[in-house]
Amino acid sequence: MKRFDEKGMMVYPNPLKKDFKDRRKVLVVKECYCPQGHNLINPRAIFHNLPGIMLKVAAHEQFGLIALSPIYGEKSRISIDIDLIKDEIVRLYCPQCDTELPVFAECHCGGKLVAAYTTTDLDFSNALTICNRVDCTNATLRSGGDIIKLSAIDSF
Repeated sequence: MKRFDEKGMMVYPNPLKKDFKDRRKVLVVKECYCPQGHNLINPRAIFHNLPGIMLKVAAHEQFGLIALSPIYGEKSRISIDIDLIKDEIVRLYCPQCDTELPVFAECHCGGKLVAAYTTTDLDFSNALTICNRVDCTNATLRSGGDIIKLSAIDSF
């Protein structure tokens, strides 16, 4: 591995890149909708050259944005204009229409799994669910009502 790039900047290894490079396939969420049908995929936050999932977040009487990686299984996030506190329960909204994302189920951590739809049908059987507790990494992807497991992605 090179120590410096072509501009003379030091190159730091990214452990996440190795993880995805070693896998034959990764699953990328390319469409994600609020209950009103607005697309939550936004090029303002880029993860591995892919546009992220942008949500409005409310916590301790403050509002900000949070960008999530669109790569299923990668738990990267960026918070914008808000400080998130570990284990805090937040509310998640569409950044365009301020509609709160619906609750799908209870999370094992005591938070709630909220849903963003992966098709324009706005159906829970095709949805990405995200826990609303800060630093809980529980998230699922549903397709046709079935949960897609990370271990099964290489078998597609």
